[in-house]
Amino acid sequence: MIKKFLDILNQKIIIPIKNSHAPANEIALGTAIGLFWAINPLVGIQMYLVTINWMVLRLFKIRFNLPIALAMVWITNPITMPFFYYLFYITGIYFLKLFNFHYQIISFNYTKNILQQTSEMSFTKGLISWMNFLVSDFGLPALIGGFIWAVPTAIWGYFYSIKFITHHRKKLAEKENLTLEEWEKKHIHSFTEILKMNQEKELIKKD
Repeated sequence: MIKKFLDILNQKIIIPIKNSHAPANEIALGTAIGLFWAINPLVGIQMYLVTINWMVLRLFKIRFNLPIALAMVWITNPITMPFFYYLFYITGIYFLKLFNFHYQIISFNYTKNILQQTSEMSFTKGLISWMNFLVSDFGLPALIGGFIWAVPTAIWGYFYSIKFITHHRKKLAEKENLTLEEWEKKHIHSFTEILKMNQEKELIKKD
């Protein structure tokens, strides 16, 4: 199970980050936003929430790398979901106890079975069934627990991804006998620059 998770992590997240030629700050912000929505019990709609974030922030001229953000959602995948979601639930239970709200704790196996059942349904039926379970059984504790974990995880993800991508790009720069600044000037392009380059290529083809 751990090997499967590490394979998914490498294929869906590590490799896309390494291969990205977006600015480091756009990758880092994409990592943070993707992690924020991944570390929440909102299976089935996380990618839509990431995309909505991308569209809204663009209105304020704030850009992040959408493919990286979407990749981060895979942190909570079919293998890891039972563990993460139960962690959110238990965290929320103990947080609410601080305010004298007490809930009867649902077992981990029961949660795992619900996830298994919903994963075997069609997307729409599975999503409805999971949402019903969230509201009726998990409800408030899971949502609160998810946000408690999501905020520090997103902050950590932002700064760690900056460190990770900078270290990786320094290695690539050394192979070309360039400084990091020189390598980035040569290889790194903003979303607007990529669009402009693609338009120029199309014009050249037409000529």
